[in-house]
Amino acid sequence: MDPQLIRTTHQLLQVVENIWHRTNQYIQATCDTDLSGVGAAMSTIFILFCSLASLHGVASQGKPPGITDPLVPQIRYIAAKDSICLTCKAEGNPTPKYTWYRNGTEISSNQYQKVDADTGALEIPDFSGREAGDYRCGATNNISQGVSPLAMSPAISLKEIRHATGWTKSGQIEHIIASEGEYAKLECNNVTHGDPKLPFSWFLKSSKDADQLRESNRTYIDERGTLHFIYVEPSDKTSGDDVYNCAIYNKVQDYIKLGNAKRLTVREVTVKPERKPRIQFKTSPAEFQIGQTAELECVFSGYPLPSIQWFNIRNEPINPGGRYQMDKHNMKLKIAKLTEKDEGLYRCKGENTLGEAESTIFLDVKSGPIWEKAITNLTVPEGRDASFTCKARPAINEKALEPPVWYKNWERIQKTTGNIIFRDEGRVLTVTQPTKPDDIMCFQCQITNDIGSVFSNGCLNVIKPIEVTTQPLLKQGTKKGDLVNLTVRGTTDPGMTLRYRWEFKKHTYYTGLPPHVVYDDVTKQTYINTTSLSDEEYRQIEGTYTGVLYHDFETLRVDIDVTIGQETAPIVVAPAAFPSWVIILVVLFVVLLVLLVLAFIAMSRKKEEGAYKIYKTELDVTYLDPDDDIQKGKFQEVTKIENTDLYDGKNDAGP
Repeated sequence: MDPQLIRTTHQLLQVVENIWHRTNQYIQATCDTDLSGVGAAMSTIFILFCSLASLHGVASQGKPPGITDPLVPQIRYIAAKDSICLTCKAEGNPTPKYTWYRNGTEISSNQYQKVDADTGALEIPDFSGREAGDYRCGATNNISQGVSPLAMSPAISLKEIRHATGWTKSGQIEHIIASEGEYAKLECNNVTHGDPKLPFSWFLKSSKDADQLRESNRTYIDERGTLHFIYVEPSDKTSGDDVYNCAIYNKVQDYIKLGNAKRLTVREVTVKPERKPRIQFKTSPAEFQIGQTAELECVFSGYPLPSIQWFNIRNEPINPGGRYQMDKHNMKLKIAKLTEKDEGLYRCKGENTLGEAESTIFLDVKSGPIWEKAITNLTVPEGRDASFTCKARPAINEKALEPPVWYKNWERIQKTTGNIIFRDEGRVLTVTQPTKPDDIMCFQCQITNDIGSVFSNGCLNVIKPIEVTTQPLLKQGTKKGDLVNLTVRGTTDPGMTLRYRWEFKKHTYYTGLPPHVVYDDVTKQTYINTTSLSDEEYRQIEGTYTGVLYHDFETLRVDIDVTIGQETAPIVVAPAAFPSWVIILVVLFVVLLVLLVLAFIAMSRKKEEGAYKIYKTELDVTYLDPDDDIQKGKFQEVTKIENTDLYDGKNDAGP
């Protein structure tokens, strides 16, 4: 179809929509008018028009989609061959339809994945690495012809569980020798990690059986899988075919992967020598992200067994409680829900009767971009600029961030276009002079660094503004005995509920009215009748009365200044709504009159189809008594006259 024709048609539809909206405002303004003096027919017509206005209001309550689930990013690990179902929920009017995207590309239903556009479900019956990736749900609805805003959810990252494949086998059993009371360690060499990372354990394996080693105050398994003996005892040694094996144990899927075998020989001594504490292992590097739980480890050797104390970045002793927890005989410090303020130097100290030793660990708290202001849903009256701010910052001591990437209905926006402009180095997007429904749309913004990214979605809903349909004179002088008119009424978008309140002399009246102000339910008028007021009460009515028309997204104020002791200000009855009443009644009357005339003409023509045609010669006949003509046969003689031309009024010479 011709693009110009499409644009012209769209403009025409927009004009019709605007005309209907204005007409609807007039109808709504008169629907609460007293009809007691109007005839039954006109009352019926008015009720019909008010009903049409109400139906139009219901149909006009378009609302862009808003996703209610999922609301936060997720990472989910899925085993191969497992089935998975992702769900998405959104609100909006009309009811939204759903699409799913993988790594930014829309998904089409096939044998590997099925999308239900009505329920928002995405089914993957046989998951594999082929389906791994970042998934986003999209919700869209049809607000108007050619206007279909698309909201996007945060990403759900699906990852395939990768099992640890074991260790590189050396073919030889490593042999460790230590004297009783000395420190010893068995390393978990050449480990191949899975995803997600699984915890380590150790087994003491014989030719017949394998028993998992239970940690004690003398033994500790660190984050790398190394088994530390704070000091060894003769009972720790292996004999015969016994060996120690590092292992990864998956409790969920119930499998164990064993590493290279180790043998431990303990030389016994007559007197176990005492040794002062010495640091043998600490967490390095200690890098954790905001929101995670940091786990800091310090392993001290020594005999007698050292006690361990932790100190925070202010060099204050840390006591267990709140976000701080100790584990494995204080060899591990856990800090939950990390914040930027947790970054810094932590100190651990080991102490026994022979002395003490200490070490420091720098906790580096890293983060993806941190929101300062994310975009959210925004509703504005037509014609008022709408701005979306997408602003984030890096974590302390991290690199500066690149400007955000913007999308409109999930299509990339790279520069100012149409009535969309960018400010503040691309952090603020503004839609200028939006109109309903053309500028109802959804925006997405994403900011990324080397740690991660943040994403937000915000939809713009444009509504018709509040308009005052009835207001009195804004400056009114009054004398005792006058009526002071304070009637204020208005209309707004059909999807909004218009509310009213009054302000007078620094007081706000949400439910009642200012002193001496009366509202008449029959005439729908608000006024002050000064006739019954005392002189003191009359003096109190002077001031500024503010009628406030408002809803959640707009407020309109009408200030009415009332002064006393001046000329009477006559009460004006619904000045803005009254003309619409007259106009609508006149239009309806004219339409009905035209219909009646057309019906009368049609009926007249219908009757003429069987009428007898009068000829000129018949008019020349002087007999005017039809009954006498019939009796005397004169009628038959007239019908035999040869000249049968229709009488046209020409050459009529008379009798």
